[in-house]
Amino acid sequence: MWAAIVVVVLWLAAAGGVVALGLLHASHGMADVNQAKSHLTASDVVDRSATAPLHAAVKEFDSAHGLLHSPLLAPLDIVPVIGRQLRSVQDLSSAAGQVAQIGAGAIDKAHAVLRSPHSSGSDRVVELRRLAALAANTDRALGRIDTGPAHALVSPLASKHDTFVRDLTDARTRLQHAAGVAGTMADILNGPQTYLLLMANNAEMRAGSGDFLEVGALATHDGHLQLSNLNQTVNIPVAPGKVTVTGDLEARWGWLKPGQDWRNLGFTPQFDVNAPLAAQMWEAETGQHVDGVIAVDVEALHQILLATGPVTLSNGTVVNADNVVQLLTHDQYEGLVDLPTAAQARAEAGREDQQGSLAQAALNALENESLDLKSLSNAMTTATQGRHLLMWSAKPEAQANWVRAGVAGQLSPDSMMTAVINRGANKLDPYLSVDTDLDLQPRGKRTVGTLTVHLHNSTPTGQSQFIAGPYPGIGTVYGEYKGVLAVNLPGYASTPRIEGNPPLDALGAEGPTWVIATPVDIKAGQAQKIVVHFTVPQVTGGVRVVPTARLTPVTWHYRGSTHTDSVPFTLSW
Repeated sequence: MWAAIVVVVLWLAAAGGVVALGLLHASHGMADVNQAKSHLTASDVVDRSATAPLHAAVKEFDSAHGLLHSPLLAPLDIVPVIGRQLRSVQDLSSAAGQVAQIGAGAIDKAHAVLRSPHSSGSDRVVELRRLAALAANTDRALGRIDTGPAHALVSPLASKHDTFVRDLTDARTRLQHAAGVAGTMADILNGPQTYLLLMANNAEMRAGSGDFLEVGALATHDGHLQLSNLNQTVNIPVAPGKVTVTGDLEARWGWLKPGQDWRNLGFTPQFDVNAPLAAQMWEAETGQHVDGVIAVDVEALHQILLATGPVTLSNGTVVNADNVVQLLTHDQYEGLVDLPTAAQARAEAGREDQQGSLAQAALNALENESLDLKSLSNAMTTATQGRHLLMWSAKPEAQANWVRAGVAGQLSPDSMMTAVINRGANKLDPYLSVDTDLDLQPRGKRTVGTLTVHLHNSTPTGQSQFIAGPYPGIGTVYGEYKGVLAVNLPGYASTPRIEGNPPLDALGAEGPTWVIATPVDIKAGQAQKIVVHFTVPQVTGGVRVVPTARLTPVTWHYRGSTHTDSVPFTLSW
């Protein structure tokens, strides 16, 4: 009897040691996987930053698999409760190893695709289709992984299981998005398709984008891009009655006639609303149907030039990443005045040609130059995250892919945005700082919110009339910033009001959010404070701050932390 007890004790000790060692290897493997997860941006895939930790994880999980499936542990498998826990650990370890192996293989294959020759437009279409197929195949491989029993697990193991399944689901969702986006881009470039290109200038801001000051048609065929001459939007107004504005855009901003004046499309940050309206306006004026709309601003061009290097305009001007922002937001307006003289008309024509020449030169560089893929992927990531590049498609499947990719410019029910819209017909937004304090305080079964917006106008002396005004007929003086503060609040918020009850330019639903807007008027060197109050019908939650696309991002202060809206972020309470 004693001998049997000794044997059992020794067996239990040995089994416990084997399990502990197996769990240690699995823990090391998960640490490697987590390290790899921090290197899974598009640029990291290019240089395979995640490959080494994933290969290390495979080795650790292989060791864990061997130990956790040891014959020494076989008797535990038939014990009802303990056996289920053991099988869960075995299956999770095996599943994690498979994920690491599949991930490492997918990165190696993606790297091979990205490094393959792609000098011609048709090569790039083929490359995108290969990337789409790779993402889809990787998703299917992950979908065949067995994550083991999910029920009747002890609490720590249940938590680990749930986290793993959630992360695996998230990875598959991202792969599905990547496959859709790559496939859609291949379809667009393969063409023939025509997209409307809106050139936005951040020196004169709208809500969530710069002002749409130039417009033209971008045609695609067999991987090649051809941009028509850009037109200044002020020169192609749409006649009344040609385009009908409906819904929240009409209810909130119809008084600005956004279906007639291109510059007033951006009073709503919902690109999925103003882009199809822009397509209608273009067709109404030119008769040309477009398959979608792309908005590109100054910062997007800056990011493109970081990847392509300098470009030379048709007039011989060399533009690079260091001077493009200054050129487009300031220097091109120097010497211009708002008086209708022949000299002014000639200067404006030259500025328009320069803008179009730069857009075409950047497209040519993207199409023809041998680019550093890491730099290009970083540039595209920055441009899309900050709303500097926005896309809409008339085709529902393609539009769904833009939504999933975060480039569609949509708002969600938890979105917040603090936008300052320029109505002074000047280019003063680079000199306007926007600083936001958010306070959320639980009160019973609800939360009371206070949003304090500080605006400061630092316009220097000596700027041209076109930059700092005054524009004839508006009644402003030099350096005066006249505009609208438009605050988007989550759709579930209620009773929004502005302290002091100033006049309102808009109040009501804007898509899935609320919008409340009031005029602002700030002389050079002065400041203005606006306080917005609202309530939320719960004591816990989160809001998603949406970028405004300002060149100097809006600063947010919340519970001791500081954020900028150069990228979207979440604030929880």
